[in-house]
Order: sequence, then structure tokens, then C-alpha cells
Amino acid sequence: MKHFLEKTTNTHVLEASKIKVVKTLNSTEVIQIEGDGFVTHGEHGCIKIESEYVIKYVQQEYNPITRIVENAYD
Repeated sequence: MKHFLEKTTNTHVLEASKIKVVKTLNSTEVIQIEGDGFVTHGEHGCIKIESEYVIKYVQQEYNPITRIVENAYD
């Protein structure tokens, strides 16, 4: 299975035999995986997940033009 960790065209992808999002709160997700888990991205090497749970959060940044706190997508 694949789970896309960002909604961009250059995303990190979590891959495992089974993936379940157990909790979502604002920009944070708690993800449970079964089997070997890996995070892949086109600009760096593969990262092996060594836990049954992955916590994904999106960094927040203040936009001084709109004066709004927004998700950072770098």
C-alpha cells in the first residue's frame, strides 16, 4: 500500500503492506503500519521505518502578506 504524506507534486510516500490512519488532528496524522515500512522521495534516499506507528505533521508558517498561518509545503 501507499500513503502520500503531502498533497504536492513532489511528495514523500509511505509504503508498507498495510497502512491505517488511526487519528487525524488538524495537520497531524497518527499512522499505523504492518510489515516493513519505507518513506520514499525523488530527491533523497529511502528511509526505513522502525516502528509500528508513524506520526506525520505539517509544519506551519506565518504568511506576512495574508496574515494567516498556513501549511508549509517545501
